[in-house]
This record gives sequence, structure tokens and C-alpha cells, in this order.
Amino acid sequence: MSNTDPRSDARLLKESSRDAAAFGVFYDRHAVEVSRYFSRRTADSALAADLTAETFAEAFASRRRYRDTGDRAAGWLYTIAARQLNEFFRKERVSTKYRNRLGIGSTAEDEFGRVDDLDELRRRLPELKRALGNLSAASAEAVMLRVGHQWSYVQLAEHLDCTPGSARVRVSRALHTLESHLTNPSPTGDQP
Repeated sequence: MSNTDPRSDARLLKESSRDAAAFGVFYDRHAVEVSRYFSRRTADSALAADLTAETFAEAFASRRRYRDTGDRAAGWLYTIAARQLNEFFRKERVSTKYRNRLGIGSTAEDEFGRVDDLDELRRRLPELKRALGNLSAASAEAVMLRVGHQWSYVQLAEHLDCTPGSARVRVSRALHTLESHLTNPSPTGDQP
């Protein structure tokens, strides 16, 4: 649809205030390249997808403020994307600083390793169910939504009414607890 639509990006943005489908054409026209932009800069496809979604959400929210100055609207969109990326890295730096102060490891790297390890645990499902039973209900739910249902941290944070960084920490801690229960199970199934 976007490849054959003759309307300019500027016209699509203007018309999207009364016709949301026009923004859909704009999205279809640029989403793949914006996602590639984030993928190249983060080397994380899930994060790139989250940042792409956030970029288009911001573009949709601010589309009425777009002014056609003769430049391509893609430049305006990439300005939003760059702000999203800078904000992510700023928050990540702050988060890393406080994780280090608290003695908490790199949640992103640790968690991805744990998620990979959890694939092997599918065959150990009975043990996993016992270990999940040792978590608090909130921690078990966070793990199931993030790992089992592959929710983004943004979705999880909204559900848990916290920040995405807090959601990451909650999942990481729960995965660490799961890991310890699975590698050192107590004979009675009780917490050590």
C-alpha cells in the first residue's frame, strides 16, 4: 500500500489527523528502515522492535506539530528515533550506574544468557514448576509474561505499574532465584 500510494510523507502526516489510515501508510513506508536503524545501533532485535514502536508512537502523538519545510518527513522521523535511542542509552547508563552501586550484575546480558538456558529446561518442566512455586506470585508472573509470553519490558512495566528498568530487575532476580533452585534443589522442595 505504501509503495503505491502517491501521497508525500508530509501529506500523509497532515491527513492522518483526520484519517488514521494515512499514518498507517507512513508507518508501512518507514518501519523497516527505522527498525534497521535501531538494530544496527543496538544489536538487539527485541530492543530495536521496542524502540521502533516507541518512535512511531511518538511520531503519531506529535504528527500535528510536523511542519512541511520542504525537507523529507523521514528526517523528522529519524530525529524522533535518535531522541528515543539517546534516551534509552541515557537511562541504561543511569541504570547500570545504580546496578553497579547495588552490586547487581548486568541484567540484560545475564538475563539473555538465562533465557537461553531456560530452553534446555523445557525438558525439566516438573522441576521448573516446583521452582516457580518457590517464587512470589508477582515474580513468577513477571517471569511467565516476559519469558513465556515474550512481553516487552515496556508492556511488563505497564502491567506491573513500574518502570521498564524495574521490570528488568524483577525478572532478572526471579530468573536468578529460579536458576539457584534448579541447580541446587532442596529434597523437600522448600526454599533453602
